Amino acid sequence: MEGVIDAHARTLLTERPGFDWTVTEFVRVVDARLPPRVFHKHCPELRVAPPATPSGIPVQLQLLGSDPEALAANAHQALRLGASGIDLNFGCPAKTVNRHDGGAALLRDPRRVERAVAAVAEAVGTRVPVTAKIRLGFSDRRLALACALAAQRGGARHLVVHARTRDEGYRPPAHWEWIGRIRRALSIPVIANGDIWTLEDYWKARTLSGCRDVMLGRGALADPWLAPRIRHWQTTGERLPATPWAARAEILRAYAALQHSTLPERVVVSLLKQWLNQMRGRDPEAARRFATLRRITRLGDFLEGLAATQDETALAD
Repeated sequence: MEGVIDAHARTLLTERPGFDWTVTEFVRVVDARLPPRVFHKHCPELRVAPPATPSGIPVQLQLLGSDPEALAANAHQALRLGASGIDLNFGCPAKTVNRHDGGAALLRDPRRVERAVAAVAEAVGTRVPVTAKIRLGFSDRRLALACALAAQRGGARHLVVHARTRDEGYRPPAHWEWIGRIRRALSIPVIANGDIWTLEDYWKARTLSGCRDVMLGRGALADPWLAPRIRHWQTTGERLPATPWAARAEILRAYAALQHSTLPERVVVSLLKQWLNQMRGRDPEAARRFATLRRITRLGDFLEGLAATQDETALAD
């Protein structure tokens, strides 16, 4: 998801009712306080008080790092720039991130999780909430509960739990029942995350974890109408029909239009392929379009391929 869930994606995904709040991509913290331009790049919504998408959905800034002092300094910088909440990423499973001692790497030592959260919580005081996201451990689940409790002791106001270890990556299944063990042991709200692709997944994740809320990641890209679908079912008890290809193509075209105003054509095409790649695993037509368009490099050709009828794309194949 890195690179795709930016301000433009947040704008499009929150246009319809469904999301209660959103989180930025992580701002990578190493050993120094970052300049304001880095925060504004990741979270241009900071120019709004409080930070929110155009439809008014709150945006929380996420930091990723391991040095408590550096995290604290950057949390204070974010607060000065108008951040209304600081989220700490202890869940990223990327090898490059973990090799540089970030993300899920800290889950090997709960004390490091606690120190990081506590440093940020002390830096911002009671002015904004500090929250965290973890996985069920690094190589195994032995420290899952210890890491969750460490985040709570450090001062996290809520905890998002991705229901797999770092080594499990994104391989199914997600262990939602393990989130339930954590929820029962903590006094702060716990939010379930991982493999929520459909309305049925949403209900299973809530049932097995006992959590009131869920966080959508890849599922929101795979079906941009998933959050509205859940919200509609919550309020009416009705199931909306499956999202048609025309609606998926339209959000990709809108995303391209927003991105093309500032990014080179080749970068926009790459981002569109990344989003379409998330869609293809859950939608046969998206999979067919991806196979047809994956070697396209010109934006105009890519957009034509999105709009083409099935017969036209079959001829292109």
